[in-house]
Amino acid sequence: MTLRSLLTFLLAPLAAAAAEPAQGLHAIFEAGGRTDHRVDRMLALQVPAGQPATPWLPAGPFKAHWEGTVEAPVRGIFTLWAESSGKFRLTVNGQAVLEGAGTKSVQLNKGPNAIVAEFESDGKADAHLRAGWASRDFPREAFPPTSLAHASDEVLTQALRLREGRALFANLNCAACHQDAKLPAKGTGMPEYGQNAPLLADLGAKFDRVWLTRWILDPASFRPHSLMPAALNGPDAEQQAADLAAMLTQGATPASGPVADPALAPAGASLFANLGCVGCHRQPDAQGDDALGRIPLAHVRAKWRDAALMDYLLDPAKNWPAARMPHFRLTEEEASQLTAYLLTKAPATKLTAKEGDAARGAGLIVAAGCLNCHAGMPATTQPPLAKTVTAGAKGCLAPDAAARGKAPAYDLSAGERDALLAFLQSDVAAGLAADVAAEFATRNLKALNCAACHAVDGRGSVWKKVDEECRQLRSLLPPKEHVEGEPVPDAPVPALTWQGEKLKTGWMTEFIAGRVEDKPRWWLIGVMPGFSQHAAGMALGLGQQHGFGPKDPEDPKPDPARIAVGEKLLGMDGGFNCITCHDVGDKEATAVFEAPGINLALSAERLRKGHFHRWLLNPNRLDPETKMPKFADGDGLTQLTEHFNGKAEDQFEAIREYLNSLKKK
Repeated sequence: MTLRSLLTFLLAPLAAAAAEPAQGLHAIFEAGGRTDHRVDRMLALQVPAGQPATPWLPAGPFKAHWEGTVEAPVRGIFTLWAESSGKFRLTVNGQAVLEGAGTKSVQLNKGPNAIVAEFESDGKADAHLRAGWASRDFPREAFPPTSLAHASDEVLTQALRLREGRALFANLNCAACHQDAKLPAKGTGMPEYGQNAPLLADLGAKFDRVWLTRWILDPASFRPHSLMPAALNGPDAEQQAADLAAMLTQGATPASGPVADPALAPAGASLFANLGCVGCHRQPDAQGDDALGRIPLAHVRAKWRDAALMDYLLDPAKNWPAARMPHFRLTEEEASQLTAYLLTKAPATKLTAKEGDAARGAGLIVAAGCLNCHAGMPATTQPPLAKTVTAGAKGCLAPDAAARGKAPAYDLSAGERDALLAFLQSDVAAGLAADVAAEFATRNLKALNCAACHAVDGRGSVWKKVDEECRQLRSLLPPKEHVEGEPVPDAPVPALTWQGEKLKTGWMTEFIAGRVEDKPRWWLIGVMPGFSQHAAGMALGLGQQHGFGPKDPEDPKPDPARIAVGEKLLGMDGGFNCITCHDVGDKEATAVFEAPGINLALSAERLRKGHFHRWLLNPNRLDPETKMPKFADGDGLTQLTEHFNGKAEDQFEAIREYLNSLKKK
């Protein structure tokens, strides 16, 4: 053994011990003699009967095991609790605390406390688990994701690498070229698997031919990490790109419509800030590198016809249902303003390209495999999946042009290539054949860049980090006096940490899809855009991450007496004075300028019962920036003793029953 290898061997345990623990718990699942590992952000799960616990396991009975730490803010007594449909055991600092559902008061040390949780389902009914804590300082809650941590190991690292490779395989549409009879049919199993690339319709009406040539030749030069590869290579690549562009734009007439008006650019700049575009995209005239990894827009003027860009902004998914660009439901005026800002502020980059031959392009579009992804045509010349697997780091997965040969070049990092290779060397067909909504939500929180606008699990949003940019963009418009009832730019956007616990699945689906017409938080300058293709899976998955199924239990028959008390408790005379800040149905708030709130009549269709109570018991625990006051003390009592002897839980439930009674009016 050399001195270097000896030192590596001796120092490895120290390096591992010094490694920062990662957020979440290490989850281990067993079913049908197979084992799978992943990271769960909560100590919770919901697995519908007849479905697998993870994509790599069979449906039916399964065991789950979580390990890691929970960080207590102080040394003291905490009440640990669990809801479970199966066998459950919770161990804290080596001591068994819970055997099955229930509660138990235990002392936790300040800082990390080791926890191990075990769950077993018989597979005959929906599997359900939720666990958490409470103390005198805060009411019952699930363990916050920010309090949970785990140490990684090689087994977990490999499982996460497989998941990354699986997502890449699906999103890059690898099966469009590298086919295999064992692969599941398109449109089955993993939702992202088998989705076609954008339709190649009316490209000449939308895009500049020269830009299209350069895009075909090297997509990553315009859009880093593009899903579109550089499919052409060799000495004729530039001419072939020109031929393809000529074929795709042949006989096209530029889209008709208004030309971008520079006078509208300041209003468009303000929209770019106020809609949160700046969270995902760099400003079109930005220069240099971006530490936040936002998508550049410097090429937008060279790419788009004016009217076509406006049409795209009005409906981004028109030619690509799986588009990650959301639908903001813009008015034509807003789309015109954004178009003007983007096209007048982007640099007038002069691109050059060879003249192309449309006839040659017509033959090349099939030979180059373009229609495999864009039209779902069967692959012709590409090697089958089995041959690709045995080839290893060659072809599409090669790290350099020499090993790539004639294969397309994807803008992949070394880690992404390793992940794809790891997935290809696993049971690919089995990995794609099934999915679970909880993991779909995890993938798409990242893929849709939800953190651009929302804080999640203690990590702040990009939008908030670029607040100074937003102020500069808004300043391009003349200042105007704020009018009561209009949105304000500095109001905080809700965090996503507790959305799966907070919102009912049905309403959340409609909201994510952009189909809720009324804006619940009307005072926010931004709007929640629509992700219609992803909405159902996201809503279901976020709920499953918190241990909730698609439907909440039915409420008991309403009690008219409690409803009457609840109405009184909302008011000013002997109540909590909620009507100061909140509308209640058609009744407007009395002093909304103090701290505007959501119309309380919406709570029946939006909020789960548990979250409703948790919020009222301690709003600042959920949202430190909220202006909502806390009405209950550490003993669960309020200062209003006329009803239910001041017991907060009963009073809040009476309010909830009253609000529920409004939903049918």
